[in-house]
Amino acid sequence: MRALGVAFSARKSGNCARILEFCLQKFEERGFETKLIEAYDLKITPCSHCSYECFSGKCPIADDVPRLYMKSMNADLLIFAVPTYGGHASGLYRAFSERGQAIFKSYEEWDAFTRKLSFIVVGNLSSGGDMALHEVLYGLAGGESWPEAILLSSNEYSGSSLKGEPIEHPEVGARLERFVERIAKKMGGWYVQKPWIY
Repeated sequence: MRALGVAFSARKSGNCARILEFCLQKFEERGFETKLIEAYDLKITPCSHCSYECFSGKCPIADDVPRLYMKSMNADLLIFAVPTYGGHASGLYRAFSERGQAIFKSYEEWDAFTRKLSFIVVGNLSSGGDMALHEVLYGLAGGESWPEAILLSSNEYSGSSLKGEPIEHPEVGARLERFVERIAKKMGGWYVQKPWIY
């Protein structure tokens, strides 16, 4: 089984990446092959300058979004870590999400993608972390499954998200272990192993 974590942070090796590394290590201990991708390293462009070519499945934007969707669909489970910027889910995540309308060819494809998806949102309540969590979940409304999701707020642990401290707090580790356990229990035969696409 293959677990893919994607950090949608504008910072290289920031909180999202470190939190995903922790989770992916727990899946490795369960026998999974794991991979971490940082959106920081990719070109992710929002919808722009088009005439609804997405409805024909031929998006005119040439960037890394189709390849990232392919890798995501090829994994057995997905964890997206999304930071909060300006009271919203990061622009990198929102751009990736909106571009999905040119990727999925059927409801069945979209449903298979969402069934294996879970979210970690990083952000304090005072800076819109709760709204960012609702944003990522609302984008999946109407599906037959609901992703596992947690909001990690450094304020809860008297820390600073800017200093990369959340993952160092014991309670954050404990919450992430419970999160991984919920995902592992939920898998229940939904997924078929496929080779990675590079």
